[in-house]
Amino acid sequence: MDEEVIAAVPSERARYTAMGGVALYSVFGEVNPIAFGFVPVWGLFILFLDRWLMASTSTRAAGERFRKLFPRFLLATVFGVIIAEPLLLGIFHTAIDQRIRDDRAAAILQQESDLRRCNPVPGTPEAASGAAAAANCADFRLGVTTDSEAKQQELDQAIRQRDTLKTTVDADAKAYADLEQKAREECNGTPGPGFTGKVGQGPNCHRLRDEADQYRRDHRIDENNQKLAALNDTIAQLTGQVGTSRSTTASRIDHDIQENGYVLAAEWALRFFFIVVDSLPVLLKFMSGFTAYDALLANRVQGQDRAARVANETVRRDAVLREELARHQLVAEHAAARNKVEFDARLRHIDVDVLREDLIDRRAAYLLGDSATIPLVRVPDQDDPEGGTDGLER
Repeated sequence: MDEEVIAAVPSERARYTAMGGVALYSVFGEVNPIAFGFVPVWGLFILFLDRWLMASTSTRAAGERFRKLFPRFLLATVFGVIIAEPLLLGIFHTAIDQRIRDDRAAAILQQESDLRRCNPVPGTPEAASGAAAAANCADFRLGVTTDSEAKQQELDQAIRQRDTLKTTVDADAKAYADLEQKAREECNGTPGPGFTGKVGQGPNCHRLRDEADQYRRDHRIDENNQKLAALNDTIAQLTGQVGTSRSTTASRIDHDIQENGYVLAAEWALRFFFIVVDSLPVLLKFMSGFTAYDALLANRVQGQDRAARVANETVRRDAVLREELARHQLVAEHAAARNKVEFDARLRHIDVDVLREDLIDRRAAYLLGDSATIPLVRVPDQDDPEGGTDGLER
């Protein structure tokens, strides 16, 4: 906000102060303490975006304002759609859990009934009735499948057994490796404390190897490795079953939401609420129309644009005039240099003519008897007015 412009229309200050408060609430109104590392960055982004949108929509054309504010409204729509569904699951978590428990209890009763019907005790009237041979009993003769919680407990128990067994296997493997290393050093004749230093299969070599083999048998290293491999396979299978069960539960929740019209309406109401709240600064700016502050600001911006264009044109014309002046100055310097050369040439021609006339006068005087001798006089050449040793005449 430009303080000089708003000072000219003090009645608009309250309006824009309220709009700023709405923008700040939309940015910092729902800060999650867990996300302190992300919230400041995101809050500053939304704050600067809303500030820029409000500052750049000071135009009379409603279509132009809508064109600038539409991307922000679209962003608010995306946020509303993304945030609404997780919040909806949190609000209706109790009802959803109750629905799942009821459905699960009904399914368990139905499952028990089907299992009893399809797996009768031999020799009972149920077995003699032939109901177990029905086609719909094919899927119930193999037993029941556990739910995700039971599978998770089984998986956790298998992981604990695997970790305990792995600790034992690792410790036994290290101790067995140490015994094997000690036996190899004795058999290879390695010198040191507790070794004979003799190469070969001696008594100590056989004793140490027997101790290593006995340790391997006593601690059942081979059997434990097989058990560890079996536990790893079981864990992999249970992990897949738990993932499938959880995926089925999520699909069931979505199905329940779609079936329940009240929950579906609440979900869309939450989405619409988030969209409206997040886009309040944009809607407020758009609904406020073209205010007196906007008019003054638009006039100032137009004046600044005109002043900038005039300044740019002045700079351009100044550059053109400077270039033209430099060109004329260069032409004048060339003309002055040419005139000087021509003037110097004319002076040289005048000096030659004067010398020739003087020589003619002296020769004429000599011929008339005014001089007993003929002086040696050099006749300057037109191309060499300074004189020289060539071209002498008597």
